[in-house]
Amino acid sequence: MSMMYATVTSKGQVTLPVELRQALGIKPGQKVGFRRSGDHAVMETAGPVDAVRDMIEQTARRNGTWGKTPDLDALRREAAMGRYADA
Repeated sequence: MSMMYATVTSKGQVTLPVELRQALGIKPGQKVGFRRSGDHAVMETAGPVDAVRDMIEQTARRNGTWGKTPDLDALRREAAMGRYADA
């Protein structure tokens, strides 16, 4: 595949060329990752672990629990009472 170009918008957004999206199987709404490698950027499709982490983060943010430390003693007490026996 030859070099493809895209323009960076004022918001820092780039539209991936359709040929690239098709070749990599990138679907609308799919996460991609970026990392710096020397003097250029590398884009990678997000793996399953990244997708699960994003789902957990979104759910926790919705519940207001993202970034909060769980009460481990309370969790232990609930587990000892059999609350999670069917989990």
